Amino acid sequence: MPEGEDYIEMDNDGFMTREKQWTRDLAEFLARENYIVDGELSDDHWRIIEYIRKYYLNCGVGPTIAKVSRATGLASKRICELFPCGMARGAYRLAGLPKPHGCV
Repeated sequence: MPEGEDYIEMDNDGFMTREKQWTRDLAEFLARENYIVDGELSDDHWRIIEYIRKYYLNCGVGPTIAKVSRATGLASKRICELFPCGMARGAYRLAGLPKPHGCV
């Protein structure tokens, strides 16, 4: 857990339940814990994570992969390479979003 964080509220599936607890350090930690990266998140990872957070904070839901692709200029295939466990279990989780409705 990143320094200074005693307890991060998460649901049983590892999604944050209090978005305001999110930090970039926490995202880095979660990326390693969930085997998304071995080292640090790349600029492409951050471009996606930051877009998803901004979209969620403005709209109250996470964006689809098609919207992320259009907004970031990254092909869907590239997004899937960056987050092999999927948008929800990868990018949404690292962006500090709650588990999306309908996600199993």
